[in-house]
Amino acid sequence: MTHHRHPRLLSVAAEVPGHARGHLLGGWLSALAGLAGAGLPDLTGAILLIEAERTIGLGQVDRQLTQLIRSGALDGLWGIVLGRFPGFEDYTDRGWNLVDVLRDRLTPLGVPVLGGLEFGHGPDPHAVALGTMAELDTASGTLTLRPPAHDRYG
Repeated sequence: MTHHRHPRLLSVAAEVPGHARGHLLGGWLSALAGLAGAGLPDLTGAILLIEAERTIGLGQVDRQLTQLIRSGALDGLWGIVLGRFPGFEDYTDRGWNLVDVLRDRLTPLGVPVLGGLEFGHGPDPHAVALGTMAELDTASGTLTLRPPAHDRYG
């Protein structure tokens, strides 16, 4: 199944060009940061999906991303997919917006970042199967998921 970038979503502006393949892991940023050092799976070779809603401020988004980075949880990551960030569209804090924070924290990781996918909080969210093999391509604006393999009972 292929998911296409939605060009009007805010996170598109935080993209870092590139292509990556790996298992898709991740989810809500607050939960990911809370699991750093306390049960977050090894993200080596993974594509990390991140999404959040504005029940938190930009400072908290920055702190949560910084916590993941400094804990070493993002070491070995092969790519990042950014989902929805509802409520941040017109929100600024001390001259920064969400895109500024995402670029500042994620660009130095040196991995491709695909933004604008319809996963996460907000109206009519699309589900995504975590743990599946995924391929992100910023040139085509796509995230392609391979269906999970069936075992002999499935």
